[in-house]
Amino acid sequence: MIPDDSTTASLSGWGRAVHRHSRIRRPDSDEALVQTVLSSPKVTIRGAGRSYGDAALPGQGTVLDLTGRDRIISFDQANGVIVVDAGALLSDIVEQTLPLGWLLPVIPGTQRITVGGAIASDVHGKNHPGAGSFGHHVLWLALLRSDATIAQLSAGHHPDDFWATIGGMGLTGVILRAAVQLQRAETGWATRTRHRTRSLGETLSVLRTLAIRQEADPERHVVGWLDAGAAGPRLGRGIVDDFRPASTRELPAAVAPFPERRGVATRSPRSLPGPGLVSRATIVAASAARWHLGRPGKPHLLPLDAALCPLDRAQSWPAAFGREGLIQYQLAVPHEASAVIADVLTFLVRRRMSPALATLKNLGYGTAGPLSFPIRGWTLAVDLPARWLRDAAVLRPVDRMVADAGGRVYLAKDLTTDPALIPAMYPRLKAWQRTQCRLDPERRWSSALAERLDLLS
Repeated sequence: MIPDDSTTASLSGWGRAVHRHSRIRRPDSDEALVQTVLSSPKVTIRGAGRSYGDAALPGQGTVLDLTGRDRIISFDQANGVIVVDAGALLSDIVEQTLPLGWLLPVIPGTQRITVGGAIASDVHGKNHPGAGSFGHHVLWLALLRSDATIAQLSAGHHPDDFWATIGGMGLTGVILRAAVQLQRAETGWATRTRHRTRSLGETLSVLRTLAIRQEADPERHVVGWLDAGAAGPRLGRGIVDDFRPASTRELPAAVAPFPERRGVATRSPRSLPGPGLVSRATIVAASAARWHLGRPGKPHLLPLDAALCPLDRAQSWPAAFGREGLIQYQLAVPHEASAVIADVLTFLVRRRMSPALATLKNLGYGTAGPLSFPIRGWTLAVDLPARWLRDAAVLRPVDRMVADAGGRVYLAKDLTTDPALIPAMYPRLKAWQRTQCRLDPERRWSSALAERLDLLS
């Protein structure tokens, strides 16, 4: 008999826009994990809770918190293959392997996510044109199915099940552990070259040129920040940062090859009262100031984690949006549909909804995962105060623009998308549903996201 280790608490996504009072289980052994699954009619799998919206919140049933299952099981230093429990944080892996000359090939805007979450969301970084998404580097994973059987999956062994799990939003089973291929790292530093642009056309042109270099160099990371308050001919002006790994030859004599890693705060401050600090006026003023101050200069040396993980230096960001939090809307459209980027920015500016943060990146080819987000094209992410989107229909015209262009929204960030458009955005949804149903014969896995978007029908 496994003792009841459940607690109850209010959970939210990282954006703090929606909260759910939840019954949480944190099993500390494989036996307890299996018993928890078998005793729960509905289960929502949760890692570090860094999905912005409701992907790791329950629609009904029990929340299975896997953050306690965080062992680094083995590391082959000669070949760079690491085997970890799914609850291990990316930051734990980087801390252990970077001083040994190895780095995760894909790191999103934060290292404070679990390996299981990185797989379930098939996260991508700023080097996607060359490195692809996280799923490209998973050698195998062990999956606990809803009938308590465990399957070891890979791209060559049960590939349909493997790719349904890569990007499958935690709806195919519990990822117990995984093997990930790391890449060599000569130092823990990056060199940043900055470009400032005066229009969206110029921003896209710079990103296109850099994407060609990224395809040849998977270690090159590029991101564009947009002055979201600019309109007219200045629409889409911004700052494009190009990061490349620094070699030991480029480091000053007094600089160690691997900088001492700073501690990362694990708890964010409480939300500010009322609407917080983020308003239309502060957004426009801050965006304009950032653009004017972002003058290009000489290449700048900085630690890799500062270059790749800005969210880890912005723990107070959701708190600044006040009690109602923020919603990030992230879309991807094919390269030939770049006009949609301008249309979306214009839509927001005209409705006095300039984003508090807007970033633009190039994406390379996606994976075989039917629900994996990246497609070859552009991805735009905008942070908006949730109080502007109390009516989810506000962004319905944007949903339609994206779907009509052959694009999609990122499920790991979503909280507002029209459910009727999900099949158009993810044309392989039916194939994924057939695999998911076979992997989940008990119909046990669920989430608020899955229920809201009707993913499991």
